Amino acid sequence: MNKDKLYEKIISMVPVKSDEKKDFREVVSENLNQYLQFVKQLDVNERPDKWEEIKHRIKQLCEGINRAIKSEYSGMRHSAYTTIKNQLDGYKTLKTEIPGLALKENVFDVKRNTVAYRMRTIALEEQHKLKPKDMFHIPLDKRGLVLTQRYSVPGYPCLYLAHRVYGCWEEMGRPDFGTTMISKFEAQKDFKMLDLRVPSKDDWDTDMVRYMSFFPLVIASMVQVKNNKDTYKPEYLIPQLLTEWIISKNREDKVDGEILGIVYTSSQKNDDFAFPDDSFDNYAIPVLKPLDSKKYCKRLVDYFKLTSPTYYDLEVLRQGENFSVGSFDLKGYEQKEENIKFSHFGVMEKFLDAKELKMIDE
Repeated sequence: MNKDKLYEKIISMVPVKSDEKKDFREVVSENLNQYLQFVKQLDVNERPDKWEEIKHRIKQLCEGINRAIKSEYSGMRHSAYTTIKNQLDGYKTLKTEIPGLALKENVFDVKRNTVAYRMRTIALEEQHKLKPKDMFHIPLDKRGLVLTQRYSVPGYPCLYLAHRVYGCWEEMGRPDFGTTMISKFEAQKDFKMLDLRVPSKDDWDTDMVRYMSFFPLVIASMVQVKNNKDTYKPEYLIPQLLTEWIISKNREDKVDGEILGIVYTSSQKNDDFAFPDDSFDNYAIPVLKPLDSKKYCKRLVDYFKLTSPTYYDLEVLRQGENFSVGSFDLKGYEQKEENIKFSHFGVMEKFLDAKELKMIDE
């Protein structure tokens, strides 16, 4: 198959659906095997240079992911982490230089002034009490509130942001929009993120080798949760090991590491709305100084300004009876950016654009 067909095949694999009759290990293994088969079918005239080495490296990564999951299931967490660490560090120490396989090339550059959003669900009677700092990561002195999430473990605060307000809403399981408080964040420095996004077609065409080489990690990190009520969710295993690797690297560097966190495509990705694909991009940023005596990680605080939290109904009331989002004719998938612009989510972003950005003041 040509590279366009290969792209269509692999993006159709994610998010990975859980199977009630199959174990998580089996689901991941089958999907990785399927992915390898797709890669092998790339037309000869479409294959990049050093194709055999690239295929071998992708196979190594798939095998490493399966070994890490097996180790975790055997109660050997350290062995699981070491396996993933070796896979990631291995890209940096390849004897053969293959463009697109180096770890340093699999990053997403977040530029100063980049905008993101954070959403919380709050009872109506508590909404007016919320301050900007309450929209940051869970305070370090309240670690007991930190539950397990896809890219973080219990007790270790992590700042979760989304590229769009809509992405926040999907990632939170589509809560009642009237119960949500939202703040806009703006980056104050450039930083890098480990890139686990599902690539756009333009990105794929520009750098196919890079996205092809790391896609096994995307597959293993986008398995939808089978049982949301379970305390332990194996679907979070690989994402949490990746976060641990980032925490370890930043600790070793003792200064701001090259990679601050992970940018990933939500496992809630769907086609229910005709919105841009990057609406599902999310950021997971673990605290950089977990032993700080302050409530909030000082180093992480320095990276962002944010607005006071607000909610949609309040902002509409403030606009008065003349409030209108304007007229718009929904034109389906050809007008994705227009669709989100005129939705509640896009209008909420406009409301937030008018608000002042400040650093957290403890």
